[in-house]
Amino acid sequence: MEREYKWMIPQETLAALADFLHRAQTRLAHDMLNMAAIYYDTEEDLVYKNGAALRIRQENDRSVCCMKRTIKKQGAQALREEYEVEAATIAEGLQKLPAAGAPQDLCELLAKQSFRELGRTEFVRTCYLLEINENASFTAEFAVDVGALGCPGKMQPFEELELELKSGDTAAFIAYADMLEQKFSLIPQKRSKLARAIEAAGTAR
Repeated sequence: MEREYKWMIPQETLAALADFLHRAQTRLAHDMLNMAAIYYDTEEDLVYKNGAALRIRQENDRSVCCMKRTIKKQGAQALREEYEVEAATIAEGLQKLPAAGAPQDLCELLAKQSFRELGRTEFVRTCYLLEINENASFTAEFAVDVGALGCPGKMQPFEELELELKSGDTAAFIAYADMLEQKFSLIPQKRSKLARAIEAAGTAR
């Protein structure tokens, strides 16, 4: 299960936010990833009709197939089922995803279909693994994504912040995210990268 917050980058308070995160948290790790994802659906939109999203994403030299299903969205927060496996193609991914917990009946259904590209994203992710110890402790990844989305010839720039719970106390994580949103006037990014890529690409039906 994935629990994350997604915000627009706050130009007026970004420096203050960066300073706060640098001073107030324990940084466990820092990484930079080159991301390039392509999202797919069948000709009959069976992925969408089953409440899911399906993509292949390059993360530096690693190729990952991921299926997501949104359970709840409220403001900047989203709760999703997320299943991912190392795979170079959708076909390979659909074979492996059930072992990672994805619905086997859906994977078997999709494996029989042909696919079309919905949209793509290309961006650089600068991410920090943070350990927060306040009333209760948790570990979260804070990421800055800067790149473009859409389709070849119709790519639009985007920037956003993500905060994802990795382990620990959920209530403390939510309280911390709400504090950041209020303290630094963060504006929720309520639309997924996929939704914005589809709009930019003009592939919606």
